[in-house]
Amino acid sequence: MNTPDDDIDWVRHVNGRWIVRESLRKDAAAFLDYLSATDPDRLRESCRRARVLTSTHPGEDPKPWFYSGLFSLSSEEEAARYLKGHDFTIACIPRLAEISFCALRVDEVRPDTADKIQRIRAALEAMD
Repeated sequence: MNTPDDDIDWVRHVNGRWIVRESLRKDAAAFLDYLSATDPDRLRESCRRARVLTSTHPGEDPKPWFYSGLFSLSSEEEAARYLKGHDFTIACIPRLAEISFCALRVDEVRPDTADKIQRIRAALEAMD
């Protein structure tokens, strides 16, 4: 069974090795450092969510699930700091989907993209 510390180590490792936009990797690492310093409980839960979502959707690109889970407990202020420019991830997080700086709207994207966003949102809502 995974421990909370295992989840944190796993998330840091995965974030450091995946090929993603460099700014997303750096922003996620900065968010992890911020949570480590300010809210260790939310760090553990955010990492647990990222790991659970990534592991429960085999056969799909795990990155949208991972980053949506990782940032799923972010406040609007944290999203403004760490997610600006990462509109897909913002759109996947129900509590953030309508913030003013998110340029991605589900009704304006391709059906397969909208479906992915809706499925990630549903999975996150089920975790609440």
